[in-house]
Amino acid sequence: MKATLLISRELVLLGGKYVANVTVNEVGKSKKFPDGIKARFVLVNAEAGYPRLLVDNHQPYGFHMHTKLPHDKEHRVLLDVSDHNEALEVFRAEVERIIKNEKE
Repeated sequence: MKATLLISRELVLLGGKYVANVTVNEVGKSKKFPDGIKARFVLVNAEAGYPRLLVDNHQPYGFHMHTKLPHDKEHRVLLDVSDHNEALEVFRAEVERIIKNEKE
């Protein structure tokens, strides 16, 4: 099955300091994507050139969030969500928290 694009969005935040990309594709069901959905939500620090936050889904983890700061090792948090819409809400809330902390 060819991937079918369901959602594709790009948002520029804090005057270009951050760029958020949201992509959801319907894919063939497989061991890696048993529900037939491949999602990737990433917040990139455009000024520093590195991902600040990533939410994606694949087995064996399901939906999970990667947090990474320049001075820390990567950290993976499993998300208790049932679909990509709930995972997107978690991503949005975390982006809002990061942006709020930048403004303070």
